[in-house]
Amino acid sequence: MFTASPDAPRTPGPDHPPEESPMTDPTDERADQRSPDCRPTDHVTLRIPLTHPEVPSECVWAVPLGEDRYQIANVPFLVHHVGLGDVVVAAEVTPGELELVEVIQRVHVASFTYELNRHIDAADFVDRARSIGIATEGMAGRLFASNAADHDAANRLEGMLTEDAEWFERFTPDGELLRSHGDVFDA
Repeated sequence: MFTASPDAPRTPGPDHPPEESPMTDPTDERADQRSPDCRPTDHVTLRIPLTHPEVPSECVWAVPLGEDRYQIANVPFLVHHVGLGDVVVAAEVTPGELELVEVIQRVHVASFTYELNRHIDAADFVDRARSIGIATEGMAGRLFASNAADHDAANRLEGMLTEDAEWFERFTPDGELLRSHGDVFDA
């Protein structure tokens, strides 16, 4: 699983935390080489409740901004009303456990879930999507979720998906299904 944002080749997702390495281990003597934007202590896990009976919530990475505000740091897969870069308010529901309260600033304008066709090279597709400003996270196998920060990029991704995906769903920033294509996987 990986997250590919337009400005970074790969970043950790909620099920794929930063691996310990000289660049992420704060006790390593080479730790000063890592980017200040990529310190593992900069991210917290934030839970977003779902209405699905078998999957009660999705956890995402978030960067604390102060005053109970957080910026979402990866592409959610099951949640469509919150996206990469959005600013949210969260509350501590139990010690060390944060839960989304509300979205106060939306950056994403569309979110997508999809399954790529078998003949499509997934890494190449993600690179092409990134080149038009799309952030993508792989879920499992050929399943992906993407966020678009502008309408042109969202429309271009939809065109790519029409050609390259078995199925896709496109959601508004509020999480409403805008369009679906193909035989949509229903978990």
